[in-house]
Amino acid sequence: MSKTTSPKALLSLLSGNATLSALMREARKSPSQAEQNPLDCLPPALRERVTLIRDQQRWLALVETSATAQLLRFHLPRLQQALPGEQVKIVVGGKRQPGLSAHTYAGKARANIPRLSQESARHIQALADTIEDDGLKASLERLASRGESD
Repeated sequence: MSKTTSPKALLSLLSGNATLSALMREARKSPSQAEQNPLDCLPPALRERVTLIRDQQRWLALVETSATAQLLRFHLPRLQQALPGEQVKIVVGGKRQPGLSAHTYAGKARANIPRLSQESARHIQALADTIEDDGLKASLERLASRGESD
């Protein structure tokens, strides 16, 4: 069996050597790489699912799913500490691809709107015509407008 080295023994070896001791003091003074990137304060699995974007007044943390947003809420104090004085707002927006604008996402979302058959749309429109409540009537008319064209 090999002999294990305890942290105390390692620290005494480092502090006993003048060169290593000076390097150890410098490492404590200089900011580490983790302090420079605010996402490094998050666990690696969460870090891959969060994108930080600077807005006018705050940082936006874009996440793919609400489950990821819930995990990020747990780690939010640490993230806000890495961004001192800055507010962080969590935005659930689905999977984001770098380089695509919000306009591109809106176009894709419109393309993926489910369509109703023309017959179903006619039934919903007929039902909307009999409804007196304005809000419900408007909702049913919007739903009926998703009917396929002839």
